[in-house]
Amino acid sequence: MSNTDAQKGKKPVILIVDDVPRNIQVLGALLNKPEYNLAVAMNGQQALDTVSKIKPDLILLDVMMPVMDGHEVCRRLKQNEATRDIPVIFITAKSETDDIITGFELGAVDYITKPFIGSELIARVKTHLALKVTKESLQEEIATKNKFFSIISHDLRGSFGIILSFVQLIQENKDYLSTEELNELLEDIGKTSKNTLDLLDNLLEWARAQTGRLNFNPEKLPVKALSASIIQSLNEIASNKNIDLDSSVETDHEVFADKNMVLLVIRNLVSNAIKFTPQKGKITVSSFSEDGFVKIAVADSGVGIDKNKMDSLFKIDMKVSTPGTENEQGNGLGLVLCKEFVEHNGGKIGIESELNKGTTVWFTLPKPN
Repeated sequence: MSNTDAQKGKKPVILIVDDVPRNIQVLGALLNKPEYNLAVAMNGQQALDTVSKIKPDLILLDVMMPVMDGHEVCRRLKQNEATRDIPVIFITAKSETDDIITGFELGAVDYITKPFIGSELIARVKTHLALKVTKESLQEEIATKNKFFSIISHDLRGSFGIILSFVQLIQENKDYLSTEELNELLEDIGKTSKNTLDLLDNLLEWARAQTGRLNFNPEKLPVKALSASIIQSLNEIASNKNIDLDSSVETDHEVFADKNMVLLVIRNLVSNAIKFTPQKGKITVSSFSEDGFVKIAVADSGVGIDKNKMDSLFKIDMKVSTPGTENEQGNGLGLVLCKEFVEHNGGKIGIESELNKGTTVWFTLPKPN
């Protein structure tokens, strides 16, 4: 499941860089199509400034420009990690054979000769935009698989290692351990086993989502009853941290969605809130009506999230896992799974947070027709 702009339905942005207005006019006329957004730069520095602001999907770059030529622009783009993957097509005269070779050596993906042949230009542009989408999709799939195997090899293996070490400790010291010490070790084993089972459940659900093997049975669901069942199941864990777990979900709010998916989303969000809320904190599950959707929010008075990390929370290729306020362990998969399931049901998910004040994670689901 790729997150590229093209697959989200956004129009690809093509940046045209040329110091000759007539060339820009011709290129603009040829590419002035509903499926593209066009941007223009009249010189090399302006091109770099524009790229830093909008990050286009493709750049048509003239070679011969004063002050900073196309080769230097391409060189700087490829040296910058944020822009190195943007495909560059050089615009060059037929006689500039050396420029073509230099362009490929600098990392350009293609070249277009002057005067422009409209059908050729459009074909090359379409080809390289499609290749960019394919490349990004493959990169994301590779990162996804790497993350998946990382979780299996590191998090699952680590959890079982902890459980085995506790069991070994009890076996080797059973004659010397007090009842209190034994109960404490057994409690630790129980907590680690529960976390491991939750991780395994999430892994299996996420794997089913990736392979298209999810059972999807949307139906009319009462939000209050669903949230109440999750609050009841997690209330003991919250009580152990003296956290007030409350609900202000409206009685009449209903959604049309898959019950198991919705339960998993609410459970993950409330579990996360408990993890990152300190002793004597407060967590509230609430609901709001919004234009054909119900918005469900889980708000906590916890530690909050750094703004630099927020964009990565819903991406499986980014390792974002922070211990809880009492060193509870996580793997960063829960929110990824929540996003998958919410979007599968036609909704959206988002997060608002302030460090040391708390976090609200919300998601929307469609109302029954």
